[in-house]
Amino acid sequence: MSNVVKGLMVVVLLSVLCAVGGLAGWALWSGQTEEVGGPVAAATPSAEAPENVAVAPSAEGVAAVARIRAAGVLRVAMDTGEPPWTGTPPMYSKDAAGKDTGFDVEVARVIAAALGVSEVQVVHARYSELPALLADPANRADLLISGYSPTETPDLVWSDSYLDYGLCLVVPAQSKVKSTKDLFGQAVGIFDDDAAADDVATLVQGYGELVRLEDGYWDQLLAGRFAGFIYDYPYAVAEINRFYAQNPHRKGAFRIAQYNLSESFYAVGLRSTDAALLPIVDAAVGAWQESPAYGEALRAWLSSGLAADAPADSTKKTVKVAAGDSLSKIAARELGSASKWTELWAVNKDRFPNPHLIEVGDLVLIP
Repeated sequence: MSNVVKGLMVVVLLSVLCAVGGLAGWALWSGQTEEVGGPVAAATPSAEAPENVAVAPSAEGVAAVARIRAAGVLRVAMDTGEPPWTGTPPMYSKDAAGKDTGFDVEVARVIAAALGVSEVQVVHARYSELPALLADPANRADLLISGYSPTETPDLVWSDSYLDYGLCLVVPAQSKVKSTKDLFGQAVGIFDDDAAADDVATLVQGYGELVRLEDGYWDQLLAGRFAGFIYDYPYAVAEINRFYAQNPHRKGAFRIAQYNLSESFYAVGLRSTDAALLPIVDAAVGAWQESPAYGEALRAWLSSGLAADAPADSTKKTVKVAAGDSLSKIAARELGSASKWTELWAVNKDRFPNPHLIEVGDLVLIP
């Protein structure tokens, strides 16, 4: 790589940090502070896009950025459910005013600000159709942001992680299944996703059948079509809560037996011909992740509001989470240093979906 290109990439990074830094400044000005595993209370998600700040692209990315700026809008391919696009919470949904909202929409707004545009346009498609939509030579979408884990897909490249997550095991509330070990010889359900299928092949030894579905899986789980459904945590909790809202008589029908069965992440997809945009995307998202606004977005969109169902280890001391607690605050009280929150997380990964997402009433194991 030439010194000129290296220099331009430094400019990109510094420009994006300035662009996204406004998010952190807003959080500090409003009195919101965030630490890893921070307060349980969730902030109201921002309804408007971050401040529109122009960002200098790398030399190779001039054409792609020029195309997006000329349109004045960042077009993002998302799975938005079925017509009339009612949503796939918590990553995409409509607010009371009918505006696009959700965690993936927040990600898109951060990137749009870094690219120098203020509007995000969601391009609707089913999950399985998104890569083809993005790769379409007609340029109907600029990016793919839809809870997608990177896969080997022709003509696409992927950003760094914008959200780390783990698969969770959902079973009927009265099921005797306590872990993936209990699924030996039984049918297992997953969302129709190649990355999930690859994970299940290593997570569940000797399962009888793998059932891949894009919809109807909660009804089929309760009907006994498969013994457990392995799914991305962010979608699982939101969809289960929506299922309960639509079927009040079935409230409490499910439980999450295990969290973080895998370590994976969601990434932004780009056409390979637009790969020069990656430094801008990665720098924008990276700066957001370092700001207080990121933790607030996690708690706003991805918190279930429910105590963990995973059983506590009877050999370890436990502490019940109180309002305003975080892993770092508990570590300071129990282990003598807030920086030891990572030690707490290491022994609680199967009990909580994310370090930020401990809930009031949860029991935290103390190593």
